[in-house]
Amino acid sequence: MLLSFQNIFVQVAALFIIILIGYFVRKSGLLDESSTSKMSSLVMNIFLPAMIITAMQIQFDKTMVPKIISLLFVSIIMFGVSTLIAFCLKFFIKSDSKLGIFQYALVFSNCGFMGYPVVEAVLGKQAIFYTAIFNLPFNFLCFTLGVYFLSKGNKKAKFSFKSMINPSMIAVFIGLILFVMRVKLPVFINKPLELLGDVTTPLSMVVIGSMLAGSSAVECFKRFDMYILSILRLIIIPVAVFMALKPFSFDSIIMAIPVVISAMPSAANTAIMANEYGSDVSLASQAVFFTTLFSVVSIPIISIILLG
Repeated sequence: MLLSFQNIFVQVAALFIIILIGYFVRKSGLLDESSTSKMSSLVMNIFLPAMIITAMQIQFDKTMVPKIISLLFVSIIMFGVSTLIAFCLKFFIKSDSKLGIFQYALVFSNCGFMGYPVVEAVLGKQAIFYTAIFNLPFNFLCFTLGVYFLSKGNKKAKFSFKSMINPSMIAVFIGLILFVMRVKLPVFINKPLELLGDVTTPLSMVVIGSMLAGSSAVECFKRFDMYILSILRLIIIPVAVFMALKPFSFDSIIMAIPVVISAMPSAANTAIMANEYGSDVSLASQAVFFTTLFSVVSIPIISIILLG
């Protein structure tokens, strides 16, 4: 797999520029918290599912089945590695509420809002299919392990199986069924879905920028723990995942997707989930902002060093 640092940097930088546009649009008053929330819902409930379904409209091949199984196995390994690292944070952060935020931000990367666009930029559109498979465990763990992290110190927070069912998960299963049954969507259905899916990347970046504008950016740079989080999230975890997978001699796509996804900044829904389960929303927003800022440089470097 030949990767160009310049090409990856340009792709990731382009995404970050759109994030900045979203940031300044929010600061200028063209977007507010309510409109940003609605845009976020549109992305997660309409545009991203459409992109997933159309990306999975590829020719079925029996040789792909072992890759699918391997990716699910590798995904579990990735979450296992990041969870082990996250539990080590308890030796450095004593406050339960802060610890929960940092553990969530460390384990769960921005595999949806930023993951799919970056994977497409770095590995090509065909990799979105495998990325959708790879991200399947995310929702299960997000609403189980993630809730455990964020509800520390809040006894009212409760896990619900219903929360695991969302349009992105449904889209993956629909795409899988169509893929296995070798069903091709008619053009009058597939074309609108493609057009909707094409909106995902730019709108996702605008939403992230708008979300970041609602947090205290300056305060982040004064927090030592934010630097620790960024180093662990953006460098240590992808390197650890790469080292864990290297002995298995997986093919390039199975090696590349976990490394790229694990190199993503903290999940965009960190603040949303923190608000839902009574944790520190401001700290969660800062974690997303800080890791996203430094990921512009770290993602190209990690991609080239580990996959080049």
